[in-house]
Amino acid sequence: MVYIADRILFYLFLKPLSIFPLGILYFYSVIVGWLNYRVVRYRRKVVNQNLTNAFPEKSKSEIKRIERGFYRHFMDFIAESIKAASMSKKNAMKRCSIKNPELLEKYREQGRSVIVVCGHYNNWEFFALSLPELVNYEVHSVYQPLSNPFFDRKIYEQRTRYGMKLVKTSEVIPFFRNSADQQKMVVIVNDQSPRNPPKAHWNTFLNQETGWNIGPEKLAKKFDHVVLFGHSERTRKGYYEVEFKVISDDTPSAPEGEITNTYSKMLEELIIKNPQNWLWSHKRWKHKRSV
Repeated sequence: MVYIADRILFYLFLKPLSIFPLGILYFYSVIVGWLNYRVVRYRRKVVNQNLTNAFPEKSKSEIKRIERGFYRHFMDFIAESIKAASMSKKNAMKRCSIKNPELLEKYREQGRSVIVVCGHYNNWEFFALSLPELVNYEVHSVYQPLSNPFFDRKIYEQRTRYGMKLVKTSEVIPFFRNSADQQKMVVIVNDQSPRNPPKAHWNTFLNQETGWNIGPEKLAKKFDHVVLFGHSERTRKGYYEVEFKVISDDTPSAPEGEITNTYSKMLEELIIKNPQNWLWSHKRWKHKRSV
């Protein structure tokens, strides 16, 4: 049967693991993390090259320190993501809070819809679980379906069970058109390598020429949505505080590229401050600008 191995992995390993307390999962994440870093060496070359290019001023020992910190953070994130599969709503609400809810409330009272752009920084799974309960908006998130139908369905079920509504990337434009009169919050993760480099917006990010998906900016300008930068900071192990910052609340009049440039600058400042918390294991600079 197709994907039977995935079902065995999920129901006999991942799902039972998610029932354990986070403290136990963290304990095993240290062991698995050491094996992953020293033996398996999961994407070590990609991570090291990304860090070296992003921080050319840092010594090899500094790069290694950040690299080790990333793998520790990454394994904690894996443990938290496994736990999220069985986490109760009460527990999820305890583990994530909003630092400045008054900013969201201001725009809600004005009848404005918002687009929240964010990066793969800290824990976005707790973010997805808790956000609909923490804000007075109907919350949607744009996502790219996985190629594996079984795990795609399981992740969809996990992220939507406490109120998050997911919108496929292929359905984003129809969704915005059909919900133009509906007050809402739409979360878009925008630090992936662009799928269509010729149509990307290019700037310098982490000392490298970087292409960005211009979709969030175009949607915000066309449908007059406020654009906010959202990110979470870990207050203690397993607990996060989300903060929102204004990128633009007059999007139709914003010069072309300004919203994307402001977002990338905010994300860059966040990464420079705590580089180990960003997802370095992806080939984010595999595309080059067309001449």
